[in-house]
Amino acid sequence: MEKLLLAICLVICMVSCQTDIAENQTHPLERLPDNRAGEIVKKAIEYAGGWEAWEAKQDFAFYKIITQLDTAGAVKKKVTQFHEYNMKPHFQAKMTWSMDGADYQIINDGQEAKKYENGIELTDDKSKNEAWNSSYGSNYVIQMPFKLTDPGVILTDDGIDSTTFDTPVLALKVDYKKGAGSTGGMHKWWYYFDIHTYDMVANYLDYGTGYSLTTYETYEDVSGFRIHKKRYSYASNEHKEMLYIKTIYENADMKFDTGYTTEAFTLK
Repeated sequence: MEKLLLAICLVICMVSCQTDIAENQTHPLERLPDNRAGEIVKKAIEYAGGWEAWEAKQDFAFYKIITQLDTAGAVKKKVTQFHEYNMKPHFQAKMTWSMDGADYQIINDGQEAKKYENGIELTDDKSKNEAWNSSYGSNYVIQMPFKLTDPGVILTDDGIDSTTFDTPVLALKVDYKKGAGSTGGMHKWWYYFDIHTYDMVANYLDYGTGYSLTTYETYEDVSGFRIHKKRYSYASNEHKEMLYIKTIYENADMKFDTGYTTEAFTLK
């Protein structure tokens, strides 16, 4: 009986692995479902600059200005980070900033992420989590809507939302298969698109212990791509209400193909 169970488990594992391999080798646009949800993403990608042009890009860099506010709208903290991302042959990231008299850096070589303070690695759990989540998360946000083609993404057409914003928008629910990315099966997202242009206008996140709603306020043309320049992150609730602005994110001096090599993202 034990041998039979082992054989069954091996077969299931092989089928699962083959499915994962096939999904990863499929052209990103072909991974989109053949329904209204997939059509929304395709049109959003086309409006943002098109897949073929995006696929030709090698790397991306920009300054990210983060302004944290209190519940009354007063500034609590403001920091400017320099972000560098390698897109080919695989994801790598570097984030550099100064704060409170110290210099910080996060490096993700594609396999492992570390955070440094004044050149010294921080090994506490909080820093380890921040290194991984910040490098992947920031890259994920800046590459929207193209990242909605990633393996493990589950897209559901959620119709037209006429209550969350001032104008009706197309609503798309986004789930992730367990094991996809760093939070697969843990978080639930909704992305919202302009009814006429398919421009991405906002997203809403249910992260299990709370909620946030982010609006994309302004965009900028960067080498033919429509990349968001400013977004507001609101504290929210289960009703998708904008309670108050928590953080303002601004992107500046955005550039593609600056010539990074994999050696630039070597861990110290």
